Amino acid sequence: MISDNLSRLDEMQLSVLTELGNIGSGNAATALSNFLNTVVDIDVPHICIMDIDAVVQYFGGPDKMVLGLTLDLEGDLQGTMMHIIGMDFANKMINTFYPKNVSDLSNIDDMDLSVVREMGNITTAAYVNAMAKMTNKFINITPPLDFIDNVRSMLERPFTMYNDLHYQVLFIDEKLRLCDTDFRSAMVLMLDIESMSNLFLSFGMNPVQE
Repeated sequence: MISDNLSRLDEMQLSVLTELGNIGSGNAATALSNFLNTVVDIDVPHICIMDIDAVVQYFGGPDKMVLGLTLDLEGDLQGTMMHIIGMDFANKMINTFYPKNVSDLSNIDDMDLSVVREMGNITTAAYVNAMAKMTNKFINITPPLDFIDNVRSMLERPFTMYNDLHYQVLFIDEKLRLCDTDFRSAMVLMLDIESMSNLFLSFGMNPVQE
């Protein structure tokens, strides 16, 4: 019987998710380097199954305002991937294309968001493509949607579709280095339980079990 608790994943299942995250982050750094026409380095990311409350605290508490880019996964695997971006990272992206200092999320306009959307589309697609290649699954992605909201509302929004996850996500903590400056961002992956089981089955492993 399929479990509704991702914390029950065994060591081999977690190692598969970690490898997916490692390869995806490397691909994302390469894609971002091409997008910005400059070198982007990324440290080995910290990857874990995390409760939503812990993710909220990581970003500074429930009232902390963040910029999030969300896209849905369709096809053989169903889910949602979210890229959560800090203000300093968003400002650096925008400044790469035209001179503008965005010091507050309230100052971001549609042109600024188009830059951040394209960056988010590139980085999330890199993760999804890595997942599709490793699992030999067909995965389509929807155009990214951007949200400026407090971090808790941002994270809770997708859970209306994934009640069986019990507020648990695959959390990928990234540390990027761009133009000698370090930036932090995070990828949050939510696969429904059936898709998570299908992912493990593609590696010849057991599905998610109670």
